[in-house]
Amino acid sequence: MPDQDRLETIAEIARYYYEKNLSQAEIGRIFDISHSTVSRMLKEALEEKIVEVIIHYPFKTLPSLGKALVKKFNIKAAYVLPGSDANYTELVENLGRYAARLLADVLEDGKILGISLGMAVAATVRHVKITKPMHVRVVRLQGATDNEIREGTDLAQALAAQMGHDVMIIPSPWVMKSKEARDLILQEHSVQEVIHMAEEADIGLVGIGSTVSSFSTILHNKLTTEGRLKDLEAAGAVGEICGKYFDKNGCILDVDFNDRTISIELEKLRDFETVIGVAGSVNKAKAMIAAMRGGFVNILVTDSEAARRILELSEG
Repeated sequence: MPDQDRLETIAEIARYYYEKNLSQAEIGRIFDISHSTVSRMLKEALEEKIVEVIIHYPFKTLPSLGKALVKKFNIKAAYVLPGSDANYTELVENLGRYAARLLADVLEDGKILGISLGMAVAATVRHVKITKPMHVRVVRLQGATDNEIREGTDLAQALAAQMGHDVMIIPSPWVMKSKEARDLILQEHSVQEVIHMAEEADIGLVGIGSTVSSFSTILHNKLTTEGRLKDLEAAGAVGEICGKYFDKNGCILDVDFNDRTISIELEKLRDFETVIGVAGSVNKAKAMIAAMRGGFVNILVTDSEAARRILELSEG
């Protein structure tokens, strides 16, 4: 154990650093010690409980709603943020900020992380901060949109850059014009290789799409029309992940759109250790219910209004 004099010195150094906001270099000059010694003593201050850090996060969750979702759908965890007057864009940004913390907590060195597309996934990636050294392979769970192909933007690349590992992207458009074109693309070795890696992922981060036109990533990317979206709804679709539509029970639908999509098969998500689904708003409640029933997500990040609607609909 450190002696009393050393503990007092450590406490003084901690006071200068945390209360007076002096830099480690300035403290080193005052105490005539090196920058590395100051850093080591500040670490020791935490270890010896001389300094305790309390983080007040701006977003609190509602544990009772989260527990109700876990019990109802037998998932690993659910995190429910309080509802607010925020618009949908702000809501998604807040959900992404919270999901980013969860993702950083579950990531470990040597893991494979598979990610989909969508506003919620993009918001999560923007807020992820990797603070410990790790090498995580990031792989896309689906092909690219036309915008990504034209602009070269990619969420997987942005995430992989933080984790010092390579990224694997399916070298194909997300949706093909026909089933025959999709089948031809799937015969390409480079496409097969990435899809196989995606299906072997340990952790998944996915958005949950809706058949409500104003909340549809598919429609937003001009991969379908409102009329065809209504046809999917008439066929029983309530939501999609990676462009694969499913019904209210989480069963994958036998529809043309699914036959033209380049992505992993959703059933493979059930083999992942963790799949974090990020989605908000009552308009996506049915899609979230189906995603949990289908076993495609086992951790849900959503808002309180959506959670209450989910529980209400699932009782009915």
